[in-house]
Amino acid sequence: MKRLGKIRWSNEFITLAALSALLLAAGFLSLVCGSWPVSVQDVIKITLIKIWAYRSPLPEVEAAIVWDGRMPRYIVGALVGFSLGAAGAIMQGLFKNPMASPGIIGVDSGAALGAVIAIFSGLAAKSLFALPGFAIIFSFLTLMLVFAIATGGGRTSITTLLLSGIALNLVFGAMTSFVITMSTREFDVGRVIVTWLMGDLNNRSWQHVQIVLATTTAALAVTLFFVKDLNILMIDEETAINLGVNVKRARNALLIASAVQTGGAIAVSGIIGFVGLMAPHIMRGLMGPDNRKLIPGAGLLGAILVVYADLFVRLVVKVDLKIGILTSLLGGPFFLYLLIKHRKRFEYM
Repeated sequence: MKRLGKIRWSNEFITLAALSALLLAAGFLSLVCGSWPVSVQDVIKITLIKIWAYRSPLPEVEAAIVWDGRMPRYIVGALVGFSLGAAGAIMQGLFKNPMASPGIIGVDSGAALGAVIAIFSGLAAKSLFALPGFAIIFSFLTLMLVFAIATGGGRTSITTLLLSGIALNLVFGAMTSFVITMSTREFDVGRVIVTWLMGDLNNRSWQHVQIVLATTTAALAVTLFFVKDLNILMIDEETAINLGVNVKRARNALLIASAVQTGGAIAVSGIIGFVGLMAPHIMRGLMGPDNRKLIPGAGLLGAILVVYADLFVRLVVKVDLKIGILTSLLGGPFFLYLLIKHRKRFEYM
């Protein structure tokens, strides 16, 4: 048994290492390739100079392109994908359903509504923290509302969970459209809102990196603290109580962590749908249900999906295709596949 355990851990370590290598390769391509190619030597030189590990004359144009343009874009994309993948893994674990994700149950739409309100009201222009603050608050309120609607008598209805998420997606989508309609009088504001809603990593700066890094780090710390409780909650609440788990505290903390991750990611990238659905489901098939390994794995795969989608729209597609559109084109059929696969499991947990 011990030997089998070591083999399993070894295989999972290899999987995580392969995902990390793919993510690093995407970073390399992101920094080198583009409309203005930069040599590998210049990329390495600029990076070393900027982190104070090497002193040499700096090529100004290439430095601006690599350090102020491509590097923040890559880091933001990786952190956004990691946040969405990890948040999806948390929700699927808490709700014990592979179709739970920030986008499916309405959290994305709630966060988007909060962010759109911050942009429309002008608060986002006055304070760097207004947009992420509104996105996080609205994502948390949406998550709590969906959970409250779907839960009765101590049990959570999966059918009600998905249907309430669909209903809130429609309601928040309509409210967001109303705000967009109100903003048409100010062309620049309306254009910013519409572009942002499509999901995009253009013109990301180190300030955006700071925002999503803070939300991702804080949420991940909380998640890892309660990850063992999450594994037990996936078995049964009664079992968790008997084993000494404070169910209410653990669940609320994990819900807050997923809301913070989702809100922080959406605040800096707009809506990039279905990453939180696809990444955890795929990684569960590769690594099993243990959230100690599943959550980091889903985060890494989410980061890979977002970064490579960004590379595709930036280097391959000749039109101005947004990342959110591409991930929705991939995620929509994937969600339909899950619906067909699990259609006999729509019952109370």
